[in-house]
This record gives sequence, structure tokens and C-alpha cells, in this order.
Amino acid sequence: MMHGMTGDASMMRPFAEKILPEGWTLIVPEARYLHPRRGRTWWRYEDEDADATRRMTLSRRELIDVDSSLSQLEQLIAEQAPLGPLVVGGFSQGGAMAQEMLQLPLADRIVGVVAMGTRLVREMELRIRLAELEPKHLFWMHGEKDLRVSIQDGWAVAHVFESAGWAMELIEHPKGHMIPMEHHESLKEWLTALSKIRL
Repeated sequence: MMHGMTGDASMMRPFAEKILPEGWTLIVPEARYLHPRRGRTWWRYEDEDADATRRMTLSRRELIDVDSSLSQLEQLIAEQAPLGPLVVGGFSQGGAMAQEMLQLPLADRIVGVVAMGTRLVREMELRIRLAELEPKHLFWMHGEKDLRVSIQDGWAVAHVFESAGWAMELIEHPKGHMIPMEHHESLKEWLTALSKIRL
């Protein structure tokens, strides 16, 4: 479970532990890059103004950061995760990285993706990759009043996975860029049900 931009592993861990089904192995990675103001970031925006996160596409340098972070995550999973099915997820930038992990060779092990308050990074590449993979399960959650990642950008994520035939759990909440406490149990129930499907 991956934190968002300006967060860190210590901020994400309590939430991740709360929703973790019994018997699962939890990995809460720390993003590769320091953010200039606070916490860490999976890729560094070339400009730090508020509109940077709303650009449709990332720059070449930003995509290089994404690929470096993917290499870090691949190594971390090789070292810390037992062999078997994986569920990858995150909030905001972390949710984008979870989608990007489907580009890795380990994607065949991924049975579920959790995408909360997040956006697409490389839509065309993701569509191509999803067409190569067996459809799995997506948990999607986004806030109607999200000013950091618009609800329209959030729905674009859901539509890409839906068009690839993935089973969907969709929660649109009336709040902003956050993971509301009242939906924590829904995610835990989804994860628990997923483990039963896969056992």
C-alpha cells in the first residue's frame, strides 16, 4: 500500500494495517524522492505549482522517475513479499504507481489493484498491457470535491479497467482528496473477499 505525494510510509501504515486481512503480508514502501516541502514523492514534478498535478501527461523526466520508482518497488517485492498472489494499491500518486506496476513482469501475480484518489499516468500503455493480462479486480474510490485530482481524472482510471473486463468495486464519496474513515471497512471487506476467491 503506497502513500501519496508529500506523504511517507509512516503516514500510510496505520491505515494499511487497519484494512489488512488476517494472514496477509503487508509492505508499505517509502517513495524514492524527497519532496521539497514535506514527505516524499514517487516522481518529481518539474514545476511545483498547484496546476502541475492536473497536467494530462507527465514530462520525459517525470516518467524517468516513475520508471526508477517501479524498479525500486520490483526489488522490494522480490525481497519482502512471499511468492503468490499480490494486491497492489495506494492513494493519489501511490495509486498511480499501483497501476504502473502492471507493466512489471510480476503483473501476472497481481490479482487486485486499489486505486484511491488517483489518476492515469500512461493511459495508452496501460490499455495495451491490460489487454495482455487476464482481467482481475479493481477497488476504486474518489472524492467528488477532490481539488488535487479531479473526479473526471479519477473516473478515467475506472473506465480503463472496466473496458478491460476487470471486476469493479466503485465508491464515489462527497469529500475531497482523502480516504474517508467511513469507507475503510469497505476496503477491508473487499480484500477479505478477494482472498477467499483466490484460495
